[in-house]
Amino acid sequence: MQPTSPLHRTSALMVCFVTGLLVTECVNAQSTAYPTKPIRLLVGFSPGGGTDITARIVSAKLSERIGQSIIVDNRPGVGGVLARNIAAEANPDGYTLFMLSGSQVIGASLIHNAPVDMDKTFAAIARLTSQPYLLSTNPSFPAKAVKEMIAYAKGKPGVINYGSTGMGSMAHLATELLMEMAGIKMVHVPYKGTGPGLLDLMRGQLQFLFASSTSTMPHVKASRLRLLGSSSGKRSKVLPDVPTIAESGLPGFDVTGWYAVIAPGGTPKAIITKLNREIGEVLKSPEIQKSMAAGGADAVHSTPQELTALIHYEETRWAKLIKSAGIKLK
Repeated sequence: MQPTSPLHRTSALMVCFVTGLLVTECVNAQSTAYPTKPIRLLVGFSPGGGTDITARIVSAKLSERIGQSIIVDNRPGVGGVLARNIAAEANPDGYTLFMLSGSQVIGASLIHNAPVDMDKTFAAIARLTSQPYLLSTNPSFPAKAVKEMIAYAKGKPGVINYGSTGMGSMAHLATELLMEMAGIKMVHVPYKGTGPGLLDLMRGQLQFLFASSTSTMPHVKASRLRLLGSSSGKRSKVLPDVPTIAESGLPGFDVTGWYAVIAPGGTPKAIITKLNREIGEVLKSPEIQKSMAAGGADAVHSTPQELTALIHYEETRWAKLIKSAGIKLK
């Protein structure tokens, strides 16, 4: 076999260089022109829920900014995993996105054994919100603050009960975390929804319940419930007068719900960057912030890297709690 001459090697290198340059320019051109057609935003739940409402609020404003329609495609099933799998198999061209929530990360990873793979299967785009859960009790209950609640529960281990929206729900895990940090034990009463739990709380059949601000505050204002605190690490902009559980007797307690947008893995970085930037501008809108506040959420923007780190943190954090608390989810 004849050795390759320097001229041949140089020619080959030039071909590779030019080919690579053309591919890069082609990708950049596509990303700059993006989007040139409607975008599909997959939601893993039925219309009317928090994930769906947030998706529609953000997509309407984002559509105006990018000059293309964003179609919210509801594909409920398996706790959001069905829609997520559709997104995972979609062409990574920026025209299929997925609406992710913190509760979905827990459900997919720990209940359905289908973790959100942010290293290969998906690419993070941006976080959208942060919303605390409110801990409330019946007005007749002796404790009027978190410190008093903890002291009371320590004196009656395994007697006091608390409600949640089901095994593995954020309300369930938030209370398990509270018990672990406070060194108390209460009895879990799971419900099929927030409404039945709140009703029993108002009847005095439950002692405590974590629920969203939109579900809780009307009853607090009507004196049917007593508010003990917010689950977030710092006070919510939406509820600035509501003290956090962390500042009210349990330092370090921090549990928040959130929504975010992700894309199939392999989506061009330029498209991810553009979407992240445009979503950031959307979240600055007073109109959007007002709409989110109506649902008890603060508008919170993040970089793709921050969102990826958040997802990994949530998976690790709750898996550790479930193991240490001996929670059986299946």
